[in-house]
Amino acid sequence: MHNEFMALTIYSFLQDLYRNILRSGNPQGSQIVSGASANFIAGAAAGCTTLIIIYPLDIAHTRLTADLGRTDTRQFRGISHFLSTIGKKDGIRGIYRGLPASLHGMVVHRGLYFGGFDTIKEMMSEESKPEVALWKRWVVAQAVTTSAGLLSYPLDTVRRRMMMQSGSERPMYSSTLDCWRKIYRTEGVASFYRGAVSNMFRSTGAAAILVLYDEVKKFMNWDEAHCHPYRALSEALAITP
Repeated sequence: MHNEFMALTIYSFLQDLYRNILRSGNPQGSQIVSGASANFIAGAAAGCTTLIIIYPLDIAHTRLTADLGRTDTRQFRGISHFLSTIGKKDGIRGIYRGLPASLHGMVVHRGLYFGGFDTIKEMMSEESKPEVALWKRWVVAQAVTTSAGLLSYPLDTVRRRMMMQSGSERPMYSSTLDCWRKIYRTEGVASFYRGAVSNMFRSTGAAAILVLYDEVKKFMNWDEAHCHPYRALSEALAITP
């Protein structure tokens, strides 16, 4: 839970940063990307950037969760032991095993998660000024979170399968594509969605975080261009040659 909260915090920061970069435009005054496109691209880019940063912790957490049994019989004693063991055995490739599959899922999930929420919220804001009611934003957040989770769940299944191979003497899958192929042939399409229902219930927290972050921005007046703490940085990056 702590890792998820940290990841969502970084996601939110980077999503605002990237969106402002895209919408700040160039010295000629035109925006690089605007509207819904900026929201979806910023969401996907923020998700991929954050994933690369926290991936070693994510893969360690996944492997340690599956490493059951008594302490003296476990393969890994903790996060640091896992990272050092895999690093010595497989190098950086072992620590980042499954990253391509994770990036594919992140583009879909975070693009819809952040991009969908911001786009629908902006559309509703134009119809009901000055702002969208809290309960309406929560409904939108829940719908977007659930949809993003369902659409990206097959990608997440492949991601987890690939991550579980770190430290394995005989990997079952040689690549992300091979993982897709073998799951489909041996287990069927339904296997890609195994656990999706429970994941839908867990998405309530992610929806709440979207609305909470939105409320914090409103309280801090971050929606105002001149008050946003990332505005100056994003504009500087946008015009850098």
